[in-house]
Amino acid sequence: MTPAQQTPDPLYGYAFAGLAGALLTGLGEGLLQLAPGSNYADPHYAYFGQVPEARLFLGHFISIASAPLYIAGYWHLTANLLPDHRRARLIVFAACAYAFIIGTVWIGQRAFLGMTVQAIDAGRADAILLAGFSALNEPLVNVLRIALVGFSVLWILRISSGNSRYPRWMALLSPAVLIAAIFAAYSLWPEPASFILPTALNTAHVLVFSASLYSLRFGAR
Repeated sequence: MTPAQQTPDPLYGYAFAGLAGALLTGLGEGLLQLAPGSNYADPHYAYFGQVPEARLFLGHFISIASAPLYIAGYWHLTANLLPDHRRARLIVFAACAYAFIIGTVWIGQRAFLGMTVQAIDAGRADAILLAGFSALNEPLVNVLRIALVGFSVLWILRISSGNSRYPRWMALLSPAVLIAAIFAAYSLWPEPASFILPTALNTAHVLVFSASLYSLRFGAR
């Protein structure tokens, strides 16, 4: 361990905030989008037709109120991933924080997509309106995806090289790898995995923040 790794400031409070954000945002996204057995790749969002309006409203407010807590969680992750590189840490944190802000905007529009789908099903709206909403909404999540891939590459390289506060086994738990594993599970077992696919990002981060707290708090090797 380097001296930087021994500094007693792993920022546990920020990790718990991030964990709460992942759990609550996952709850919100589940309320918004969970429709077991549905095709979540449907470009027409037919699965929203199975989500009651009350769930759309509740999920909307829970998710957008909770998603900003991810920023606190990433302050914890970057501090422990790059403990001896302050400037690099701030740059990585800023990029991740920006991505999660854009991601919050994305999730804040999901309820509108759902209500539009339901209005189309009831004959009160035109499919052109849904196409417009989708064109404005879907590109936003790509910002978050790109940031998570970049962060995950850095995560794997730093931890596997021993240049972080984390034990090397934590390199296996990068966000992108966990999300990919959930999508792989969905492709192999679509029925059971459909219960967690709508919250894949949140489920992955529950694991990341929990493992981070465990490995740092108990010195798990």
